[in-house]
Amino acid sequence: MTQKSEIAVGQVFGLQSNLGQVENLFHESHCTTLVVTRCEFSEQVKAAGLLLSRGELGESAKQFRALLQIGLTCHDAELTEAACHNLAAVYRQSKQWDTAEIWQQQSMTWRMRQASKSLQQSADELGGLACDLTGCGCDAFLKQDFELAESLWRRALAIEEWRGSWEGQATDSGNLGLLAGMQGRLNDGIRWLKQSLRLHRLMLDACGEGTDLMNLAELRRLQGKFPRAIRLLQKAIPCFERADALPLRNLAEQRLREVHRIVEIEELDPQLN
Repeated sequence: MTQKSEIAVGQVFGLQSNLGQVENLFHESHCTTLVVTRCEFSEQVKAAGLLLSRGELGESAKQFRALLQIGLTCHDAELTEAACHNLAAVYRQSKQWDTAEIWQQQSMTWRMRQASKSLQQSADELGGLACDLTGCGCDAFLKQDFELAESLWRRALAIEEWRGSWEGQATDSGNLGLLAGMQGRLNDGIRWLKQSLRLHRLMLDACGEGTDLMNLAELRRLQGKFPRAIRLLQKAIPCFERADALPLRNLAEQRLREVHRIVEIEELDPQLN
């Protein structure tokens, strides 16, 4: 089973291919939580992943490091892979991207060790592979290798579609939407994000739903469709409240104030917009 959530990356004030321009978009799989399925520590991994999704990075990292030590001591490859993968997510959210890439490579190494012991991968093992592909796609994105990022995310999406995983499909669709939006293909970005939103709603994932709504609001803002952006942000705020994701709720409220301010300025002097 994989569980995927969201993380802030950068800001979009223009459409150039520049990471400094994507601050207002949330990269869904920078916080991809890989959850172990056949391990007595699965609940601890899930709990640490929940802290990560809420933005409690220090405590989340502490718990994943403790789980990593257990995995190494017990020679538990699945637990060790999950800890490495999730530490990569923590460091991405902390914007320590080089460190995140190192942990992601460690996760891939443990994934390959497990795969080498079996001629046929189970659905759960394929889910782990999809998670690693998604994480590597994030690292490629942060290096501005957008072609590689898209390729990795599409491969991960194909696996998740084959597995029938709504969580994985939502994450990879959302990431492809943000990539399209960053490249100026706003309509494509909106289409991908709507697909992610539909899946998050089917899963009753309030945090994922709120993140999709906030990303859609940003793309609508870039289109100059401020009333739509406002409505989307107004819908995102109660989603974050239901998920007890207070940092994200505060960010959505901040975005809402910013869009209202843009509208007020435009009403005073349309030429300023």
